[in-house]
Amino acid sequence: MDESRFQLFSNLMNRSARSIQRIKAEKMKKYDLTAAHTTCLCRLAEAGEGGLTQGQIIALEGMDRSHISRVLGELRRRGYVSPAGAEGQYRRRYRLTPVGEETAAEIQAVILEINRFVSDQIPAEDIQTFYRTLCVITQNLDRAAQICCSSAP
Repeated sequence: MDESRFQLFSNLMNRSARSIQRIKAEKMKKYDLTAAHTTCLCRLAEAGEGGLTQGQIIALEGMDRSHISRVLGELRRRGYVSPAGAEGQYRRRYRLTPVGEETAAEIQAVILEINRFVSDQIPAEDIQTFYRTLCVITQNLDRAAQICCSSAP
């Protein structure tokens, strides 16, 4: 049972991730943005006036440093974000421009619409339990990966 449950979990997570990526790609065509662009814009919108450093975005998203660097560079060239201060590359804060704020608000409305569609038939307490449980599973998988991968020959 445990083995088949793990396979089911892996399959469901992979299917969910693929569906999320497809939805992001389709909904972001209007803005000519990728899923990574979308994620950065939303994180910066959530951060507000204070913005975020590249290092903070990396920590929040678990994305590769060079990927985030490219994404922020592209968002900057397109006028969605602006760096503040002259600190080092990873400690420089990035904030949304007015165009970035407007675009992020539109994107967040799309995300809210999708969230409502996906969770429409699920009671709020079940959703809270699901996310609480998923967080524990993710933390346990992170720990298992550290143990498993650090002891590999």
